[in-house]
Amino acid sequence: MMENRCYDADCGEEICYNPKHYNYICFDPECNKIQCKDSKHYDKQLLRDYQENTDLSIYDHRKEMDYDKDVEISLCACPDCEDNHEHGHSHDHGHEHGHRHDDVDMSICGCPDCEEDNSDKELLTEGKPLITNRPIQIIVASGICFVAGYILELLSINSTLVTLVFMLGALIAGYEIAILAYKSLVKRHTVGPAMLMCVACVASFIIGHPEEGAAVTLLYYIAEFLEDYAEHRAKRSIKSLVEIAPETARVKVGESEELRNVVDVNIGEIVIVKPGDKVPLDGEVVLGSSSINQASITGESVPVFKEVGDEVFSGTVNEDGYLEVVVTKKAKDSVISKIVTLVKMSQLNRSETETLVEKIAKYYTPIMMIAAICVALIPSVVFGQNLTDWVYKALSLLVISCPCAFLISTPVGMVSAITSATKNGVLIKGSSYVEEMRNVKAVIFDKTGTLTEGKLILSDVEVLDENFSKEDIIGIAASLENQSSHPIAKSIVNYAQINGIAINEINDFRNIPGKGIIANIEGERYYAANESLIEGSLFDVSKDEINKYSAEGKTIIFVGNSKKVLAIITVSDKIRSNASQVIAELKEDGIRTVMLTGDNKLAANSVASEIGIDHVYSNLMPEDKLNILDSIRNKFGDVAMVGDGINDAPALARANIGVAMGAAGSDVAIETADVALMQDDISKLPYLFSLSHKTMGIIKQNITVAIAVKLLCVVLAILGIITLMMSVGFGDLGLTMLVILNSFRIGMVKDPLF
Repeated sequence: MMENRCYDADCGEEICYNPKHYNYICFDPECNKIQCKDSKHYDKQLLRDYQENTDLSIYDHRKEMDYDKDVEISLCACPDCEDNHEHGHSHDHGHEHGHRHDDVDMSICGCPDCEEDNSDKELLTEGKPLITNRPIQIIVASGICFVAGYILELLSINSTLVTLVFMLGALIAGYEIAILAYKSLVKRHTVGPAMLMCVACVASFIIGHPEEGAAVTLLYYIAEFLEDYAEHRAKRSIKSLVEIAPETARVKVGESEELRNVVDVNIGEIVIVKPGDKVPLDGEVVLGSSSINQASITGESVPVFKEVGDEVFSGTVNEDGYLEVVVTKKAKDSVISKIVTLVKMSQLNRSETETLVEKIAKYYTPIMMIAAICVALIPSVVFGQNLTDWVYKALSLLVISCPCAFLISTPVGMVSAITSATKNGVLIKGSSYVEEMRNVKAVIFDKTGTLTEGKLILSDVEVLDENFSKEDIIGIAASLENQSSHPIAKSIVNYAQINGIAINEINDFRNIPGKGIIANIEGERYYAANESLIEGSLFDVSKDEINKYSAEGKTIIFVGNSKKVLAIITVSDKIRSNASQVIAELKEDGIRTVMLTGDNKLAANSVASEIGIDHVYSNLMPEDKLNILDSIRNKFGDVAMVGDGINDAPALARANIGVAMGAAGSDVAIETADVALMQDDISKLPYLFSLSHKTMGIIKQNITVAIAVKLLCVVLAILGIITLMMSVGFGDLGLTMLVILNSFRIGMVKDPLF
């Protein structure tokens, strides 16, 4: 049989090179055309040569995950924060089994003062009035003193008394600031923002502006409180994942049950899940049926019906029925436990924007300090200006130099994006991927299980040899496919089992990757293979027969022996109902779409045409996907690969962004991909790209506003237009509040974003 190079079933050419009839991309990395007319550029050997001669390891980002490891998080990676965890508290949090993962040690701001303040104290106690919290009490008390001082000053009360009242307010708010300044100076030998504020406060009192000194400490304390609150929210968003999983399980022991800690339940034991209970551990239903709310894992709010044989996950909620579940994973290996670890580790995978901001901030504060000294001394020493006036202006510059608001402009936005995506059933393994998603120019899809549901069923059996019956053909095919885990093989074996067709033992088994299976059954050689195995061979199969089924989108399996093709079996897979909409939305965003499959050309083209895929590659060997990915990256730019995380693991790891489907049921998917969709829902893809653009847009706003406000305050301070109080109010407190509130908008975004 001649090889059919054309995707068009109506084309009369056996060997066709019309680009309109085979909508794949030119294979030649050196060719600057997407689809060219040079037939030599469609030789797959070009891809293999390119892979051999190019260092592609720079794109491979697979990492081994240690899920037993405690993960400490510092959202800032600047030199001040590295290797300096001297906060003195033990990291033994009582989860020696690796399950709870409660220790979330985060620092949004990367300044030395914040690093020194990594205490375990609760910021705001839940369930109690705000006024009972120490930070609120300090703010209120200092604020009262500040207001009282102003009132006394307006009433022309003794100036000494007024100064004492302002001093009391400054001491109340400034005590903890002074402690931070002392630790930063003595332990780290660095001048942090707290030290700058202390200098500004003391100097304000010395030059006769006590109200400014009190205002500096109060406003700076409030700004620090807001930063702490942003960290508190970030911690809570991660800890809320931990709290999803129950701590105890009802374990079935004989005819009774006993309550145990989940870490003491072993694989193979049966746990009882009553209506309203949370599933304590990952497992498989062995008795009963019920609707399970899996929103905590997949983000899917509609309950999923589960029955015997179905997989259930720790932390999901049993809505109504009684279930008995055999445990398949220890507590530390559960999906929710891995999600928590990966979300925490995602904070360590920093984006280029975060790194750039930290580099700028590293030099920003020293430059501002030198500028403040120059402003204080040069006009008075060189030009004979009033020293007090210029010292006052220099103090304004000093408080403006606090980099905290600028430093948090990026990480607080990234945390909001990652935790928001997690709640929507999408696991993003680092802020670098949030940033990189906006650069993707093409999305590559695996077909089976990604664009289709992956639930193949046997459709047709056309017997070509009258000496064999339909049952004989199914028996041969099922015997050959019985050792394979491929979805096509499973569909044939399932059909045989359901219809009571015997499956025979085979020997001399040989699997030809991407083509089919050959083995002996009762001494005779048989094969079950796709079109690529018999193309160019002596086996005579009508092209019309192939086109008839392929044009319907069915996958063809040829069953034969050493003499001839005995039958044609077809299997079909249902296209996902939302596939066309997802592809259309990606195209609207200017993203090219590509489909890769091992299916024959016509079947592949049928699916691609129905859902609107731009380019399709068929008859692929497993290694071809990797090569084609590299070729597509050369043609279009950054690529995202979407697959099931098992057969597609190398391609997922090689792509700029690897997106794994159905990660809730696949450890390989969670560990290989950069982004994991916890359920089989490709509608999350437009959400992901929109989330990336939304997040980076907000971060740009944060950075732009932070720089603009700081520069404006510098100019106004030198001109003497703004006071010291206004400098800290606008340049630190106001800016911090604006950045945090703007970043929180990401967390409020729902799926979809449009």
